[in-house]
Amino acid sequence: MAKKVKMNSKQFGLWIEEKAGAKFRLGPGRTDCVVNIDHIEPGKFASLYAIDSATGLVVVELVDSFANEDEAWQAIEDASSPAHPPRFYTEWMGEQYLTDKTAHVERFKL
Repeated sequence: MAKKVKMNSKQFGLWIEEKAGAKFRLGPGRTDCVVNIDHIEPGKFASLYAIDSATGLVVVELVDSFANEDEAWQAIEDASSPAHPPRFYTEWMGEQYLTDKTAHVERFKL
C-alpha cells in the first residue's frame, strides 16, 4: 500500500497555480499566493498563504478582495491585514471556492 504524502507549502503553491492559475512566492515554511477571482468577483484578486506545521499544512485566506494583483501582494505582506482563522488544508479544501471556476457566490450586505 502506498503511503499518503502530506502536502507541504511548496506543493500547495504548485497545486494552486495549476488548479486556479494563482501566482505564488515561496518563503521559509510559507507560500504566499494571489488568485484572480473573476468567477466570484469580476476584476478582483484574493490573497492567501499556506504554512507548514508539525500537524499538517495550514491555509489562511485574507478577508478582503483586491482591485489588482499589486494590492493583493501588498496586503499579504502586511501582517496587520485581516485574515480568516487558519484552517488545515484538508478542511479548507472541502469549502474553498478558488479552484472551482463554476462557483457562484452571492454577497449579502448587512
